[in-house]
Amino acid sequence: MFLKSIEIRGFKSFADKTELNFKKGVTTIVGPNGSGKSNISDAVRWVLGEQSVKSLRGGKMEDVIFAGTQFRKPVGLCQVSLVLDNSDHELSLDYSEVTITRRLYRSGESEYYINGTQCRLKDVNQLFMDTGIGKEGYSIIGQGKIEAVLSGKPEERRSILEEAAGIVKFKWRKEEAEKKLENTDQNLVRICDIISTYEDRIEPLKIESEKAKLFLQLSENLKGREVNLIVHSIDKVQNKINLLNNELEDNRHKYNEVKKNNDSIELELQKYNDELEKFDKNAGNEKSIYFESKSKLQSLVSDNNLLDERIENINKNQTRISEEIGEIDLKLGNIKKVKDTEVNNVKVIQGEQSKLNNDIVNIENNAISINEDLVSKEEKIKDLKNDQVDILSKMAQKNNDILNLSNENDSIKKRLENLKVSVESYSNSRKINLTTEAMLNEQMKNIKNNIEQYENTIKDKRKKIALLSSTLLKAENDLKLENNLFSKMEANQQMLVNLEKQYEGYTRSVKVLMRHIKDNKIQIPKNSINVLGEVIEVKKELEAAIEIALGGAISDIITKDDLVAKKLIGYLKQNNIGRATFLPLNIVKGRNIDSIKFIEKIKGYVGIASNLVNYNNEFKSAVEFLLGRTIIASDMDSALNIARSINYSFKIVTLQGEVVNPGGSLTGGSISHRSSNIISRKREIEEINGRLIQSKNNIDKYSSEIIEIKSEIKELDNICLNLKDKVYQEKIETTKIEARINSIKEESRRLSQNLIVSNNEIENNKKQLDINNENGKKLSADYNLLRKTKEENEKNISAFEDELESKGKLVSEIREKLLKLKIKKAQVDENCISKVKDLERMEKEINELRNRIETLNNEKHQNTCLLEEIKKQIQCSTIKINDLSDKIKSMEENFKNYEVERIKIKEKINIAGASKEQSQLFINKLENELHKIDVAMAKNDAEKESIYNKLNDELEITYAEALKYKSDIDNLDSYKKEVQALKNKISSLGTVNVGSIEEYKDIKEKYTFMSAQKEDLIQAKDELLSVIQDMTNKMKVVFKENFNKLRVNFNETFRELFKGGSADLILSQGDELTGIIDITVQPPGKKLQNINLMSGGEKGLSAIALLFAILKMKPTPFCILDEIEAALDDANVIRYSEFLRKFSSNIQFIVITHRKGTMEASDALYGVTMQEKGVSKIVSVDLVQAV
Repeated sequence: MFLKSIEIRGFKSFADKTELNFKKGVTTIVGPNGSGKSNISDAVRWVLGEQSVKSLRGGKMEDVIFAGTQFRKPVGLCQVSLVLDNSDHELSLDYSEVTITRRLYRSGESEYYINGTQCRLKDVNQLFMDTGIGKEGYSIIGQGKIEAVLSGKPEERRSILEEAAGIVKFKWRKEEAEKKLENTDQNLVRICDIISTYEDRIEPLKIESEKAKLFLQLSENLKGREVNLIVHSIDKVQNKINLLNNELEDNRHKYNEVKKNNDSIELELQKYNDELEKFDKNAGNEKSIYFESKSKLQSLVSDNNLLDERIENINKNQTRISEEIGEIDLKLGNIKKVKDTEVNNVKVIQGEQSKLNNDIVNIENNAISINEDLVSKEEKIKDLKNDQVDILSKMAQKNNDILNLSNENDSIKKRLENLKVSVESYSNSRKINLTTEAMLNEQMKNIKNNIEQYENTIKDKRKKIALLSSTLLKAENDLKLENNLFSKMEANQQMLVNLEKQYEGYTRSVKVLMRHIKDNKIQIPKNSINVLGEVIEVKKELEAAIEIALGGAISDIITKDDLVAKKLIGYLKQNNIGRATFLPLNIVKGRNIDSIKFIEKIKGYVGIASNLVNYNNEFKSAVEFLLGRTIIASDMDSALNIARSINYSFKIVTLQGEVVNPGGSLTGGSISHRSSNIISRKREIEEINGRLIQSKNNIDKYSSEIIEIKSEIKELDNICLNLKDKVYQEKIETTKIEARINSIKEESRRLSQNLIVSNNEIENNKKQLDINNENGKKLSADYNLLRKTKEENEKNISAFEDELESKGKLVSEIREKLLKLKIKKAQVDENCISKVKDLERMEKEINELRNRIETLNNEKHQNTCLLEEIKKQIQCSTIKINDLSDKIKSMEENFKNYEVERIKIKEKINIAGASKEQSQLFINKLENELHKIDVAMAKNDAEKESIYNKLNDELEITYAEALKYKSDIDNLDSYKKEVQALKNKISSLGTVNVGSIEEYKDIKEKYTFMSAQKEDLIQAKDELLSVIQDMTNKMKVVFKENFNKLRVNFNETFRELFKGGSADLILSQGDELTGIIDITVQPPGKKLQNINLMSGGEKGLSAIALLFAILKMKPTPFCILDEIEAALDDANVIRYSEFLRKFSSNIQFIVITHRKGTMEASDALYGVTMQEKGVSKIVSVDLVQAV
């Protein structure tokens, strides 16, 4: 196995698809620093499953995808493929070529493929286990990592040595076994817990189950007896029901006769009752009129009594009203006297108040007129001063406004010029943006079309890949089947050839003799001896017949003459080998059947055996001697016909192997089918050779077809990857264009707004300029006017201030006099208000008393009217009372006559009623009897129904089924006692869990199953422990054996590289699998020392010595070395390169270097350059061909 090629795409600095083809020997990769040489070894490490980003010299896994340059866009994925030659089938795959691929997308998805089939990282690791290839193996020694082999952590060093010792696979199996053991222990604990639970339950359940079984047995016995009792009870109740039915029929007959007589009495009684009812109805009508009249009479009397009471109450009320009116009149007179006195007092006060008011008004009017004049003057002065301030302010403001307008006009003019420039700029920018946007939209449309086209192409290519993959799978299966067939045929051919060479099928003596002749143990002339089976050739359909015809003679030896035969017989005898039959050609005479040609015409005749076989003419006498007198027939019937025609003179053999012997005896039956008989063996070898050639052609055809399909799939996959990359780039471009379009739209919108604002601003500024010019003219005129007004105001203010000073003194004197008068007036006003309020209160009280008198007089008048009306009502009621009294007396006389007539009718009814009562008593008696019978019937029916329900519901059995349990009961009490005894037994069992029988059975089965599982797990655990122990022992043995070899190799390699000295690996602080591995070296002329005390060059060379010692012990298919000789001097580089040449016959080396000495040892040279900054390119030279 060796590395055929590496294909790198989008990995680190290899932006484009790059393929490096390798041959056996040493391939050197050179190039300046930073050109990307080490990225090749990183790519190999990465595709083999490296997960540490740090080991790949990155910060995150995405860093391995080409990130773009100043002139190149980043790619969306990276892919690395290793193609390995597996013609020696060192890898456990039925392919002569194995391709390992890893693919990483920028989204973070990672994929692994083996021969185009997606797989797991675990599958890749298992494939290369114990081959030295892998991210942890010693096939890739990275830049600056050579010294880590020596001075790194002990566990890192041990992992490399374990890989070299070939125990990684055992270690992995041991770890897998330990994981299974852990799971087994957990399962065992769980099962033990379950079994413990079952054990706690199984014994109580067993007791409950046995108890339940006894319960069921007793219950079944009880059921039979209870059913028998119930059947007897049903029969007993049925007999009672039959007797009651007979009694019921007799009583019903009597009842019907009595009922008939009772009906006639009832009709007569009904007649009298109707008559009485009619009489009572008439009397009732009269009585209702009587009672109604009596009720009216009582009502009228009651009404009169009420009216008398009302008259009495009204009279009392009239007296009370008269007394209250007298009291009110007296009170009213007193109030009027007081009021008159107060009215006079108020008039005096009001006169004084009027005089004070007139004085105050006169003084106030005088003061107001003076004050108004003063205020008017002050206001005028104030107004004039305010006007003066306003005028001065306005003058200043006007002056400022004139200056501001002038400045503003200058600013507006400048702004107008700037705005015109801006408007022109905005318009031009907008036009450019519109053009750019249209162009970008078109570009966007084209990109989207491209993306859609790419995606459709990817879909089509994926479909083709799927179809090709299925075709490839079929072709690979066909190839596998053809390879298997070829292997089988080759093995079969080899076996037949070996059988032929070993003379298998012949007698033992012949076999041994021929072997001795071949081994030159017997000195006889060359080509003077042959075995009969070797010299004849037979058609396939005649093989069975000829072999039967020859029988043991097939092992006869044909010799050139009798001397050779004699010599061979003597050798057999001398060496006690056995016996053999010899056919010397100079003595043996052929025997033929010539006289009976008529048999050729007989149906089924095939021919004479000697004529049907092919042979060299020199063996004719021997062949005819054995087969010349044997006839071959097609079947037994034909053979018998031929035998009869020749009077059973010759041996006849059928194609199926039956024999008609001379004399008439027959031989036949089944033939033992050997894998290959002597005669057919040559034919089979030739046929197999032909089939092998055909199979080889098919294998070549399938192989070439597979290669073509794989090539096509690879090409399609590359196209898909390229298209995916393009889609990714186009989507990035789309995002950028969308951002640009949005930016342009936003800018265009902003420009449009700015353009509108600027145009509006220009118009506004022009208008403002016109307005400012107009305002400037107005401001100048206003300013001149204000200046004249200011001068006039100054004169007026001086005159008004002199006049105010003289009138101020007069106003003060008037104010003092007015204050005194107002104080006096306030006192008078308060006294007057108090008197007026008293008068108002008195007036109100007088009005209330007058209203009360009026109300009482009205009430008195109403009572007088009401008295007259009540008296009239009493007179009417008295008349009605007299009329009703007469009517009632008349009706009472009529009631007495009615009662006499009613008594007569009642006597008739009583007579008829007595007859009916006697008849009814008899009927009732019969009905009671019938009822008793019905009750008894119902009771018996209920009892019968209850018994049936008990039978159906409790015992779950029908009456028909219950009859099976029926048996004679001699003594019912004894039988019931037996039933009770059974019930007592069942009751003594206590609570019974019938489900415990099934539960116990279920738990028992589960317990048995779990116990078996436990035993299986214990056995599995023992087996796993045994496997772990075997693996441990195996690892120890293998590691120890290979470790010792490695020590020897290390010492030898070290001595060769250092031209002397010694080196050793020492295992300490543990056994073969846990101990620390220390390295001790002794360069020539120096003392034994620890590796860490050596110089950098010595460390590097020592590490190289260890690496070559490992490769010597266990060569890896290929080895990638990245500048491991960087620290060596030129002399040591030459030694290192010599080792490369020496080991390259078994190991393929891919060396990354800067050193000339290493390059000179190369068979092929790859140059890595960066013609384009940030992108690695490959240049190759085949040094062998170049030479």
